[in-house]
Amino acid sequence: MILIGLTGGIACGKSTVSSILKRDYHMEIIDADAIVRELQSPGAPCTRKIAQRWPESIDPLTGALRREALGRIIFKDVNARRELAKIMNPRIFRTILERIAYHWWKGLWHNSSDPYVVILDAPTLFETGLFTFFISNSLVVGCSEQLQITRLHARNRFSEEEALNCIRCQMSLERKRRLAGYVIENDESGLEVLERKVAECVEWIQRQGEHKLNMVVGGILSVCVLTASISLRAFFKYCI
Repeated sequence: MILIGLTGGIACGKSTVSSILKRDYHMEIIDADAIVRELQSPGAPCTRKIAQRWPESIDPLTGALRREALGRIIFKDVNARRELAKIMNPRIFRTILERIAYHWWKGLWHNSSDPYVVILDAPTLFETGLFTFFISNSLVVGCSEQLQITRLHARNRFSEEEALNCIRCQMSLERKRRLAGYVIENDESGLEVLERKVAECVEWIQRQGEHKLNMVVGGILSVCVLTASISLRAFFKYCI
C-alpha cells in the first residue's frame, strides 16, 4: 500500500485534485474534512463541546454547526483555534488511524499489478506532523495568494481581511511547497488544465515505495505482540 499525504492552502483546489484521483484513477481517499464533518454532526460529542464554548456557532433550531460562524471566530483568534484543536484533534487522529489500518489490511490482499494507493487528504498534514510518519510521500496543491482571496470571496463571501486571516492562520504555502515531495500549482483556470497536471502527478505517485508504512505498522504490531506476550507471562506466573 502506497499512502500519499495530500495537503495545500485553503481554496487552492486540494479537494478537486482528490476528487480527480478518486474518479479517474480509482484511488482510495481518507478525507480528513469529511471525518471532521462526521464528528461535528448535530448531537455528536464534539458538537456538544463546541456548543458549550461557542453557542453562537450552533443553529438553535437544528443543533447543526454553523461552520462559517465558527470559522470567523477561530480564524482571527489563535487561542480559539487551540481550544478547538483540543476538542477535535484526538478524535480526528483516532479515526484516521483506524482508516489507515483498515486500508493497510485491505492492501495486503490486493492482487492487481497496479499498486494499491490511498490518499490521505488532510489540510493540516504538516502542521500536526503525526501522519508524516506513515505516508510514503506528500503532495501539495498551491496557487497564488490573490487567487485564494478571490476564491474565498466567491465561495464563502469573505471580505479581503477575513480571507487573509483565514489564509495566514495556516502554515504558509511556501513552507508546504518546500516540505512536499510533489507540487501541483493550480493557478490556471479550467478543469482540463488541472486534470493534465494530476495525470502527470499519478506517474510520480505510482513510483513511491510502500516500505515506510509497512515498517511503521509492523513496528506497532511487534510492540503490541511483545506487550501482550509479557502481560500473558506475568499473568500465568502469577496464577501458577
